[in-house]
Amino acid sequence: SRKINQYLILREIGSGSYGRVNLCQNEFTDRYYACKIISKSKLQKKFRWTSRVGSIESRDPLSCIKKEIAILKKLSNHRNINSLVEVLDDENEECLYLIFELCEFGCVMNLELNQTVRPFSEELARYYFRQLFLGIEYLHKNRIIHQDIKPENLLLTADNTLQIADFGISRIFAENENQELNEIRTSPLFCPPEACQMELDTVSVINGPAFDVWSMGVTLFCFVHGHCPFEDDCIPDLYLKINKDEPQVSGALSVELKDLILQMMKKNPDQRISVTNIRSHEWVHNYGNEPLPSEQENSVIANVTDDEVSNAMRVSVFTRIRNLFKKSVSKVNIGSSL
Repeated sequence: SRKINQYLILREIGSGSYGRVNLCQNEFTDRYYACKIISKSKLQKKFRWTSRVGSIESRDPLSCIKKEIAILKKLSNHRNINSLVEVLDDENEECLYLIFELCEFGCVMNLELNQTVRPFSEELARYYFRQLFLGIEYLHKNRIIHQDIKPENLLLTADNTLQIADFGISRIFAENENQELNEIRTSPLFCPPEACQMELDTVSVINGPAFDVWSMGVTLFCFVHGHCPFEDDCIPDLYLKINKDEPQVSGALSVELKDLILQMMKKNPDQRISVTNIRSHEWVHNYGNEPLPSEQENSVIANVTDDEVSNAMRVSVFTRIRNLFKKSVSKVNIGSSL
C-alpha cells in the first residue's frame, strides 16, 4: 500500500470511466473512502485515438474529468448521488485522485455477458428503482444526462441506499439548450435503439432524457430477470437486436411492472414514457401505498455553468499533493464547496 497525503491507498475495488477505484483510509479519522485514480498520460493517449475530430475532448483530454468534478461539486448533496469528498492533484504528478464516499456494498447487481444471476423480487427491485428514479429526476431537473446508467454504476452504501456513480461521460446542458446528444460513449448493452443508429451513422442527434429512460428500463429489466434483454458478443449484431427485437419480459411479473418496462423500452424515443410519467406509474408508487417525495422536494436546482466546467481543475479547488509532501501544513478540506 502507499499513501497520498492523509490517505492510505489499499486494495483495488473496481473501475470507472477513465480510472481504477481503490479502497483508501484517512489516517487522521480512520474512515474509509473510495479513491478513483486517473492516469493523466493514459487519458491523453486514449483520447488521442478515440476522440472525434473537433470535439471538446480532442482539444482537452482532461475535459471529461473536469466535467465530472464540476457536476459532482454541485450535485453531491443528493442522497442518491455518490458524493465527491476531496480532489488531490498537482500539475507535476502523473495521477489525479478523486476521493468519494465509500459504498460498502458495491454495485447493486453484478452482471456477466450471456450469464444469468439471481434476480430481485419485485419488492426489492421497486426499492432500488425508486432511488434510481429520484437520482435521475434530480439530474434531469439540473439539465444533466448521465448517459451511462447500468447496474455497475449504481452503488449501495452500508445502509442500503442506492447512489448513482461515474459521471465521466455525462452531458451538461445550458439553460436554453436543447437536450440533444450528438456524440455517444456508453455501454453497448444499455444503448437505446436511436444511439445504435447513431453509431451506424443513420441518426445525427438523439433526445437526452429519452436516452436515460431507455437505460433505466434495461436496468429494471436486469433487476427482475438477472440478465440483459439483448446480448451478443458481436457489437453490430447486438445493435441489430436492440433495433429489431422486442424484450422478452417474464410472464411471472405483475402486469404493472411489465407495462412499465415495455413503456421505458419503446423503440421510438418519442413514444417512450417520460420521467414525469414514470413518477406517476402505479408500479413505482406501489398503487399509492409508497408515495415518492414530491418533485419539488427532490428537484432543487443546482446550475452547472460552462465556466465551472472550464475551471473545475483550478489549483484552488484541490488539495495540493506537492505542498503536503514538502511542508507540514494542515489538510485543505473542499467539502464546503461541494
